[in-house]
Amino acid sequence: MDAPVIIHLFLFATGGLTVWLLGRRVRQRAARAARGAVIEVPCLLRHPARAGRWLRGRLVTGPGTAAWAPRTRAGAGLGLPAGIRPLDVRSPSTREAMRINAGCRIVECASDEGTVLLAVMPHELGHVLAALART
Repeated sequence: MDAPVIIHLFLFATGGLTVWLLGRRVRQRAARAARGAVIEVPCLLRHPARAGRWLRGRLVTGPGTAAWAPRTRAGAGLGLPAGIRPLDVRSPSTREAMRINAGCRIVECASDEGTVLLAVMPHELGHVLAALART
């Protein structure tokens, strides 16, 4: 076998392993949510206090709880605003898709502080909507 064939086989195997591992994590998270355990859903938050900036973090959800856990110092000290409630789910605009994953869904929420946007992957959308409906 020559080098290009070996490289392509290696890349194909690496891609397959990555897809399998990510799918496994999604299935495990769904199983924990079905049991009623606390789960952390990776997402991006656009908070009214940090207008124009998407903050990386996780939405921690469980029975009767929904909280924001930032992954960067930029989001430290921010939480979900009081009175948050989902209004609409949409795909990202072309401009938004340059900054975030174009395959995600954006949950537009109203709160006491203003409009809040949460960007999540489609397979995590149900967890986020259920958590926001409980708050």
